[in-house]
Amino acid sequence: MSTSGLKIRDVTPQITTFTVPFNRFAPLGYRKFVAVGNRATAIRLEDDRILLLNPIQLDQAVHEKLSQLGGVHLIGSDLGHHMFVKEYTDAWPEAKTIGVPGLDKKRKDVKWDYIYKDWTSSPEDQFDFAQDVETVLFEGFITYCVAWYHKPTQTLIQSDLLMNLPCTEQYHPSSSEQGPLSREFAKRAHPQSVWMKQLIYYIATVDYALMRRDAKKVAQWQIARIIPCHGDILEGGGNDAWNSVYAWFLRGSPQSGVVNKLMVPVMKLARRVFLM
Repeated sequence: MSTSGLKIRDVTPQITTFTVPFNRFAPLGYRKFVAVGNRATAIRLEDDRILLLNPIQLDQAVHEKLSQLGGVHLIGSDLGHHMFVKEYTDAWPEAKTIGVPGLDKKRKDVKWDYIYKDWTSSPEDQFDFAQDVETVLFEGFITYCVAWYHKPTQTLIQSDLLMNLPCTEQYHPSSSEQGPLSREFAKRAHPQSVWMKQLIYYIATVDYALMRRDAKKVAQWQIARIIPCHGDILEGGGNDAWNSVYAWFLRGSPQSGVVNKLMVPVMKLARRVFLM
């Protein structure tokens, strides 16, 4: 099913994805800067509630599919994927919203039912879906990304913790054909690339100790599949992909070298910008 670039796919009987073209890092409204695609994911819980993660724009086709699934009961988003939450709460007013630290202040137009505080609390306990899903809030990641692990299918769903470019589902033949910058970015933004390690380690990290703690939690899961917001779904080898990207956090203590010490205050400032 597709409309205006949208592709809807039932990945498993419990998981449906909604995939669209999306360009990132676009300055001055230049739309074809870096093509990375975007993806929302709906999970059917054992009690038939629908948990929607990282919502995309709610158009008619998305609304129709979600209605077929039974509506939306829970919505999860982080500092990078909250733009369209209000569209869904308007359509399904009873849906419970799950946000990361700062979203309640940044998005005052949304009634937030749950805001992560730290690792000691979780929405799966608050809303009684721990039998289906386990979450890890990455407190040390610039946008407070959340790793969502669907236990029955061993699926890791996440927004920006890991990319898997080039995109072949969002673009034809792939995002690499969307211009030279998209091509060069796609060569680097995938689990086998040392550049992906560097991006997470030097650019996206605000607190190295917290990143190490949370990366190790995810590494303990048995991951058969990874569904990213940006790039293709990774079928098989999920633990290998995760361990590759987060190897520098998983092996020993993260090094607080000169570059790290210089970048941490910069990234803390960048996080404040996200929270504005």
